[in-house]
Amino acid sequence: MKYRLGLAVAMLLTGSALAQGYPNRPVTMIVPFPAGGSVDIVARQIATGLTRHLGQNVIVDNKVGAGGTIGTGAAAKATPDGYTMLLGTTSALAVSPALYASVPYDPLKSFIPVSEVTRGPFLVTVRASLPVKDIRELIDYARKNPGKLNAGSAGNGSVHHLALEIFKQAAKLEIAHVPYKGGGPAWTALLAGDIDLLFDSMPGPLPYGDRVRPLAIAGPQRLAGLPNVPTFAEIGMPEVSTVFFWAMVVPAGTPPDVVARLNQALGQTLRDPVVKAEFEKQSMETSPGTPEEIAKFMEQQVPMWRAVVQKAGLKQE
Repeated sequence: MKYRLGLAVAMLLTGSALAQGYPNRPVTMIVPFPAGGSVDIVARQIATGLTRHLGQNVIVDNKVGAGGTIGTGAAAKATPDGYTMLLGTTSALAVSPALYASVPYDPLKSFIPVSEVTRGPFLVTVRASLPVKDIRELIDYARKNPGKLNAGSAGNGSVHHLALEIFKQAAKLEIAHVPYKGGGPAWTALLAGDIDLLFDSMPGPLPYGDRVRPLAIAGPQRLAGLPNVPTFAEIGMPEVSTVFFWAMVVPAGTPPDVVARLNQALGQTLRDPVVKAEFEKQSMETSPGTPEEIAKFMEQQVPMWRAVVQKAGLKQE
């Protein structure tokens, strides 16, 4: 008993000592997607801000593959001392664990959330030549032409695909799914008329002008960039609510004082005008918060996506 009590005290003192001297060397931020993509671009802005606010270099390490699960798994196995953090996404932290029978981490047990980074809704966009002007006309058209519409996505089992499945289930529609290797090819297919519609997040349709038509937003409110596009809730379909999120997390076991220090520095970074401007270029907003807030949100998102995967019969070995 004395041994256990002494060990507990020693661990507590060690954690406090670590936090007081933290950080005293460079910190690594794992980004589980390739360099040059939207996640990587803003990650490097975040790393620059964190370097300034932590007083140590924050180095971006792109560990890519398997839809983000390789980098996420590497972060889960890292030493929990605050010197490795992960910029996690919906795909890796909520969808992949529900979709695949085995991933090398548990999104709720393998990590301690530090802060939300950004959050935004998905929206449905159609090719301009499709004879529908709003979301109700799309639903009517799909019901009158079952199985004739094709919807693209960034890949089978992607968040974009699951957003489509939520819409299909809510509206009771038969729409064929066409997976592509990323969002870029899916948009190219929509512009070429190879598919009829797709779900994506912002900036989504903005660069394509009148060649596409955004119809509805699967979020709680209209978007500043698309003020005339209603939400699904406005047309009586609040169940079509799908958002993406990015969150900064660290391996489970990281000392609370270290998590608090990272949260403080990340909050300062995400409120920085330069960083906020970089997010705005991607039609996103920074959304710093407390570890408790993002933990609660993740606890809601993980079972929600699991239910979508199961209902759509998408579980893969």
